[in-house]
Amino acid sequence: MAKNAGAFPEHALSDLKVTAQNYLDAIDRVQVQSLSHDSWLESAAQLGGLSATMRDAVSQVNRALGIPSGQEAILRYLRNHIGTPVPAHALSGVAGISEWARRVRELRVEHGWPIESSINRDDVPHDHYRLAADEPDTDLAERWRVAKAARNLRKAGGAKTSGKDRLLHYLKEISPRGADKEQLAYVAIIHDWPRRMRELEEEGWQIVSNIDDPSLPPGSYRLPTLIKRPPRVRQAIKLRHKILERDKKTCQDCGAVPGQGVALQVHHVLPVHQGGDNDERNLVTLCYNCHGGRHALMGTSPRDELLHPDQEPDLKHQ
Repeated sequence: MAKNAGAFPEHALSDLKVTAQNYLDAIDRVQVQSLSHDSWLESAAQLGGLSATMRDAVSQVNRALGIPSGQEAILRYLRNHIGTPVPAHALSGVAGISEWARRVRELRVEHGWPIESSINRDDVPHDHYRLAADEPDTDLAERWRVAKAARNLRKAGGAKTSGKDRLLHYLKEISPRGADKEQLAYVAIIHDWPRRMRELEEEGWQIVSNIDDPSLPPGSYRLPTLIKRPPRVRQAIKLRHKILERDKKTCQDCGAVPGQGVALQVHHVLPVHQGGDNDERNLVTLCYNCHGGRHALMGTSPRDELLHPDQEPDLKHQ
């Protein structure tokens, strides 16, 4: 708990004021008229040392107020701004340490605090962090423990497995729960891990993203079942990805995109039962609501026939 005002040592704040003044004085001593590359680097080096002293002074004030560590300072600040993205420089400032980002990661990975950023969600601004809930998520901490094991997965002979195999292993282990993009990138250890996710889906694994499940955060995936789709589905899945990419993952009727609480589906302009086929010109991306509206006019129910071609025995393939 924070100490009361009467117990606060004045020297902690005084030291911070002195350091801040020294920083300003160092800037004032910079001679603009005679400034060169080398003279500026000397001044910048001095400012860097004063910045480190400033962080130490902030930590001293934190401790005087009963905040024992940079990690605790970060958590307190995030809890005071729960649900609101806060800039990285704010967390750096309150922590009073240079390794503040590592402390944020520890709060997430080791303690399960649901801290979101652009690293694990597509809808958080760059260099911002957001605390989603005011209590630790034990399941989040458990999924990180599983992720660490999956990252180090080895074959029988000791050789390291491929990024795709590690991703599949991780999704199976946490199924039917979802994984965010930070966890998946950590497990895969490769930059193009989203391509591996697509390959797994094309192999028949029922990989679900927020394109299909609006409850998933942007950039997250899950494996709802360990049952693979039959081989006849795989070509249709590849075509579905092609149509979604062609239409920029946007509903071609209302303009809705994933992350706005809607699922996207691929619609046959001319229905299959009326002779329509899987020619790309006969396929269009629609959100669930717009898809339902078109099918209501035909007296049928909306379903992504490319996602579930096994449920449509009369589906024609190219």
